[in-house]
Amino acid sequence: MTARPAKSKSAAKKTMAAQADVHALYERAVQDPGNDVKFFTRIYKKLRGHDPVSLREDFCGTAVLCAEWVKSGAERTALGVDLSQETINWGLEHRIVPAGRAVASRISLVCADVRDVKKPKVDIACALNFSYYCFKRRDELLDYFRAVHAGLAKDGLFFLDLLGGTEAIMEGSTDNDHGDFVYRWEQARFDALTHDFLCHIHFLFPDGSKLLEAFTYDWRLWMAPELRDLLLEAGFSKVHAYWEKTNAEGEGTGVFYEPDYVENQEIWWTYLAAER
Repeated sequence: MTARPAKSKSAAKKTMAAQADVHALYERAVQDPGNDVKFFTRIYKKLRGHDPVSLREDFCGTAVLCAEWVKSGAERTALGVDLSQETINWGLEHRIVPAGRAVASRISLVCADVRDVKKPKVDIACALNFSYYCFKRRDELLDYFRAVHAGLAKDGLFFLDLLGGTEAIMEGSTDNDHGDFVYRWEQARFDALTHDFLCHIHFLFPDGSKLLEAFTYDWRLWMAPELRDLLLEAGFSKVHAYWEKTNAEGEGTGVFYEPDYVENQEIWWTYLAAER
């Protein structure tokens, strides 16, 4: 019998892109659940005078925020809602179950349209990472905000983040180096008349391999005044806009406050909080 030739080391070695997990990369590049939990808790206590217990994370993806929320308090519960069962399953396997029974038993994940889930009522609902931009028509976004309002307890708050600045409406890309990979955010197309907004996330690795268009978003870029008007129309009683304080070098400090006025910048990201 003739022996098979041995595979060369270069042929057997997988690229970093081939070995990468896009969900884990996304969490590292985009999400900051620990600071989200702290911010939600601080604002809720300031406005309501007591600690929030229950959280609903819309467009939850891997539900890493749900897990972080429940870990932050023995009484806390979380509900995650997302349309992708595959992503929910990944979150269960890698984030929820490994957190232990005491944490996992207080988290519920539902594969559904976020507009269709109105129970159980929660203290806090959130839609982060601009996920609600998928609703490109005014009536669609209004329906979603009404559904959130219906799913909140009487003293509930709804948190969402938004993107803005002069560069937010321009085509182009930005890189953020995480050491073992580069996170590239690409704004591939922007329609000035409709605010239709096509974006991609790419991951680049030190060995030269790439995960191009690992995530693609066909969105509408909503403006802060539009969102405020829609939230009030949906039944929310008051909308708070927050802004991040900066240090002497102009870098964000992670501390947010309610400003009376802000000048536009090249790019900015911030939170809104709507009172039920």
